[in-house]
Amino acid sequence: MSAADNDIDYDVFLTLSEDDMKEVGIMSFGARRRLSMVIKAANGAATKGYSQHDSSCSDDASITSDLDQPGSSSCQTSPRTTTRMAPSPHTVPSLPMKDNMPLPSKRFSLANWLPDQPGGDDLIQSLKNCVVVSSQQRIRLVKVAVTGLTETLGLYPTASDKTSLAREMVQMFPAVKDTTPGLEGHEHFYNNGSGFLEYKLKNSRMSLPQDKKKRKRRSQEELEVAAKSAKTVVAEDEEEPITPGDQEKVDWMRYSPPTGDNQKKHRDLFIDTFSFRRKFIIGSPTITDVLCQFPRLQDMPELINLEFQLLYPDQCDNFISRWGRMKEQIILAGEGNASVLVQIQKFQPDDNRDLCALTALAFALHKSVVQVRGTSTSSSRENSLLFLVQSIPEGTDVEAAAKAKKPVYQQPFLLALGPARRPVQYFAVLDKVAVPCGTSLITAIDRLFKCHFVFNVHYSPALLHFWHFIAAFIYEVLDPHTVKPIIRSFASSVRAVEL
Repeated sequence: MSAADNDIDYDVFLTLSEDDMKEVGIMSFGARRRLSMVIKAANGAATKGYSQHDSSCSDDASITSDLDQPGSSSCQTSPRTTTRMAPSPHTVPSLPMKDNMPLPSKRFSLANWLPDQPGGDDLIQSLKNCVVVSSQQRIRLVKVAVTGLTETLGLYPTASDKTSLAREMVQMFPAVKDTTPGLEGHEHFYNNGSGFLEYKLKNSRMSLPQDKKKRKRRSQEELEVAAKSAKTVVAEDEEEPITPGDQEKVDWMRYSPPTGDNQKKHRDLFIDTFSFRRKFIIGSPTITDVLCQFPRLQDMPELINLEFQLLYPDQCDNFISRWGRMKEQIILAGEGNASVLVQIQKFQPDDNRDLCALTALAFALHKSVVQVRGTSTSSSRENSLLFLVQSIPEGTDVEAAAKAKKPVYQQPFLLALGPARRPVQYFAVLDKVAVPCGTSLITAIDRLFKCHFVFNVHYSPALLHFWHFIAAFIYEVLDPHTVKPIIRSFASSVRAVEL
């Protein structure tokens, strides 16, 4: 069976997954892998160095997305990781938007199918008349589209069919387009084996008996070969011995408490020892070990900001400078989600717009199912907020509260001292150590985010989408092409809000 028999042109070829190759008769594992490498290289060249990450997202709790942390492909319960953070894309290249791109020859037409479905005309009008698409509208559109696709072509449509449908959806309803720079706009619906359409199809196939499932799991031998070929061997720099001069600087900072007279010297030596400190942090098993070696990070917490600035000099102030405008856009975009709207209204009486926006963002990008050590655990929206900030009464011993934290809260989070809606001071809890974060919620969130990079730790799984949105679309230290479709979709809704 040839490519011509399956109407596979160059554009469709670039979307093929290895499962698609099996479907068209390419049974050799080596051949599929070589073709995958060619496709990956071609897509990488098209985006000028930015690869299309094979991300996934599902609004159905039965599908659990991978917990991709910065620089890592899996979630660990340990608060440490030895994987380096992803470098910052200082600018995102823009490719020409192909609004008028001709669709591949298609065997299913959403435009013909949708008007005949119950409520189809109402959905068409609501999507054509809106500027900001709600998650409920998107979910409904995907559900109807996949229903039509499967009833017409079965549960295993080709990549060409799915690509054609995704492009038709954004051409019919421009408001649903993924406006991430550098993308055509349909990728959050389907792109190279991922997206809302693909994961709705997976949900639909889950109820099939095993013998009815078209695609079988890989053999153990194939999995082992794939795992070996996927490994990237990175030549590690030889450990450079610390010089006597460096050792003297590190010892002086460690044993000299900061005072008004020597704080400038602390900052100067902190900058001088940056390279040594990064190597130590990458190889250190816990945050406690880092703070023991560099205790000034605890009692001079402004050094956390300085360390992040040394890592990302052009992105350090992005959150503080952009949040004032973006928080209102996030609130308005979140109002399209009923559960988010209820939570926003709960905070409206005190007019705490920062807290409203952070709550709206956490709720809109909530992960209902998280996976830790291969075990799936449900997580409610309310509980997920506890991985961001917890309140303690004014007068509480903060150090004792940090040491008494529950084992489930392994990743950094904030302790808010005082009334829940109007705290008087914030602290970042790192391992079981409390680090002052000031009196402003936004300053505290800024420092908490930077702690993940400074101490090289994972995000909390329950807030993975929340932090990835902030990293990709506010700080711009994460390539937005690599985040999950649901994050890019919400970011598009935020950009569509006009203040």
